[in-house]
Amino acid sequence: MRIAIDFDDTIVKTSEKVREYLKQYNKTSFNSEDEKFDFYRKHIDNITKELEFFENAKEVLNKLSKNNELYLITARSDYYSSNLKQLTKEFIEKNKLPFKEIYFDCFKEGKAIKCEQLNIDLFIDDYNVNCIEVKKKGIDVLLFNDQFEDLKTVNNWQDILKYVEG
Repeated sequence: MRIAIDFDDTIVKTSEKVREYLKQYNKTSFNSEDEKFDFYRKHIDNITKELEFFENAKEVLNKLSKNNELYLITARSDYYSSNLKQLTKEFIEKNKLPFKEIYFDCFKEGKAIKCEQLNIDLFIDDYNVNCIEVKKKGIDVLLFNDQFEDLKTVNNWQDILKYVEG
C-alpha cells in the first residue's frame, strides 16, 4: 500500500509548540497576518528543531514501512524561513523516519493532486479540507485528531496502525 502522510499536527505537535512560543509573549493567538508572519519568520526554525512526536507516531511509522511505501506530503515551504525545508529534512533524517519521498510546497498544487500523481492508496492528515479534496479523487483518507462528517477519523497512531493492518 502507498500511504501519504501530513507532517504538522499529524506526526508532530506543531500547534502545541507554537502555543508554547506564543506564551512567551503572553499571547494565545495572532492579531493579524502580519503579526503571524513576523512570529513565524522569527521562530519557525527553532520550533522545527524542538518538535515532539505524537505518542507512538515513530513506532507506527516504522511498523507501517515494513509492508508499505510511506510518503510525506506537506505544505511546509521556505516561505517563513529559507531553512525550513532543510531543517525538516534534517529532523526526518535525525529521527530515521522511513519515508520513501518527501514533497514540500503541496499547498500550491494541492495534496490531492500529489496523491493522485503518486497513486496513493491512503492519505492521513489533520486538516479536513485536505482530506475532503483527496477523498474526491477516490483515495481512502483518515482524518487525524479531528471529527468531520463523511470522513473516517482516527484519534492516535495506534488507531492508524489498526486501520492499516485491519
